[in-house]
Amino acid sequence: MLEENKNLKVQIIFFAPSREGENKYFIVNHFLAIDKINDGNLIKEALDEWYLSKNKNYEAFAEKYPLKGELMKQNNMVDLMNDWFKKEKIMGTPTFFLNNYQLPSEYSIADLQYFLASQA
Repeated sequence: MLEENKNLKVQIIFFAPSREGENKYFIVNHFLAIDKINDGNLIKEALDEWYLSKNKNYEAFAEKYPLKGELMKQNNMVDLMNDWFKKEKIMGTPTFFLNNYQLPSEYSIADLQYFLASQA
């Protein structure tokens, strides 16, 4: 959908425990570090790899997407994101924002094709 609708901007907000040792913390930290590389194709590939995989194995994921010191630099970002998440009373994760508007929980990303088709 993003490739077909160049004006559509999607932001994904993740909630992760702000402490190391939990799988959610590691994967969110890894996504943030990959995103900082600023290669839109790489983060898309990494998100697809994780969310389309039946077996969520962080070690295998980290091996496929190796990072050096970038992971440690994301600790503060995870805390800031979690603070924002609580302040805005976001109730689920991942939460999707389209052009700065939160996608209502009644809809899924797959539902967007109907809205976007009606605007064409």
